[in-house]
Amino acid sequence: MTKRPIIVDQRASDLAKVDSEIARLGKQIAEKQALFKADTDKHALDQSMEMQSRLKTEIDTIDGLIGQLRDKRFKIEIGEASEIIAPKPKASPVQHRAWEIDETLLRKQVKYPSVVRTDDNHDTFAQGLLDLVEICVAQTMDNFRKDGLHPDTRIGLDFACTNIGVSRAQFIWLGERCKALEARVKELEERPATQYRGVWANEETYKRGDMITHGGSTWHCELDASRGVRPGDGVGWRLMVKKGRDGRDATR
Repeated sequence: MTKRPIIVDQRASDLAKVDSEIARLGKQIAEKQALFKADTDKHALDQSMEMQSRLKTEIDTIDGLIGQLRDKRFKIEIGEASEIIAPKPKASPVQHRAWEIDETLLRKQVKYPSVVRTDDNHDTFAQGLLDLVEICVAQTMDNFRKDGLHPDTRIGLDFACTNIGVSRAQFIWLGERCKALEARVKELEERPATQYRGVWANEETYKRGDMITHGGSTWHCELDASRGVRPGDGVGWRLMVKKGRDGRDATR
């Protein structure tokens, strides 16, 4: 008995292949969206901007592939399956550039100078910043290399804008923070230092914040370079502790 040939509905088979691929990519995009949401739900300090940017780029890429598959499915439905599904000849592998990374930078560390910034050592701070930038760039390249990416990989402009925006915001924010701290330090440094200078002497020069004893009372200097002005006789001195009464033993 001759077996009847199995009739295959090519159109239905092609549609099933496309639907299967759409479902597979849909599952991948759902997993990445879940990871993205989980990270954005964290506290701002615990979030990974690098991971969020990478996931967003991958989600956009997969979404674009799904869109292409849907276009392919539509063309299959209208009878262009043979042209769409026909396997394309394999292209020769593309040779990509290798990462140019100074491996020594991956083991190098730069610490902020533990000295007071002056005009003489300003270059130390500037060079330290440049060294830190080189290390951060090398570490970022190494992370991409570990993920199997190459320097010829194209990135979305939204991803580039995110990186540029984050760097610019950090520069502005930290610059304003340094400005506020410098103003506070200046305010603290300009406050007069309190110092007891002993008994008032006419030939001594006193500055704001000095304390002296005169006539049994304690006085506080309120003007810089106060000299020859007797406490109680003119401006520049404020009475802090007034002399008390003499005790009975003082009259004996």
